[in-house]
Amino acid sequence: MLKVSMTQPEAEQVPPGVTSIYPPILLLFVVVILTYSTFDYGETARQLPLLICAGLFVLIVLDLLSRLPGKAGALIRLALGAGFQNREMTHSPRWQAEIIQIMWVAGCVISMALIGILPAVPLFIFSYMVIQGKQKIVFSLMIAMLIVCVVGLVFELFLEYDLYRGVLLDPDRFE
Repeated sequence: MLKVSMTQPEAEQVPPGVTSIYPPILLLFVVVILTYSTFDYGETARQLPLLICAGLFVLIVLDLLSRLPGKAGALIRLALGAGFQNREMTHSPRWQAEIIQIMWVAGCVISMALIGILPAVPLFIFSYMVIQGKQKIVFSLMIAMLIVCVVGLVFELFLEYDLYRGVLLDPDRFE
């Protein structure tokens, strides 16, 4: 029989903010709001956001359950490797670094809203890799172009799903 350890001496060294149940609860709240907002879209337009929200919901529930004490939480931590004993990031980043990451994501979302998904994705990937990742320009450009080709092929060509064109580049904006 599988024996799940209920004691975690290593977890005592983990800051309480890392193991808190509040981040997944907050994320669940956000996913519920996003899911609710997709019902304003047309039937076809809401399919992808609903699929993403459903996937996020499952992952967040698993994360939440893995943070709970007891056998169920311990079993999920064991099965999914969701424990905090072998954390990838053992340091606590400065709050300024966190704000910078939030600004990058906000900039990506704003650029998607303004110029659309297809131009914004490679722009974000390229600029992030060069500025934050300190990668070479040619390598960053190649990765950005590869990703935009994959996204374009999958959504625009194979799935025939028109990705959002952005406020500034939408040809229907002038009608």
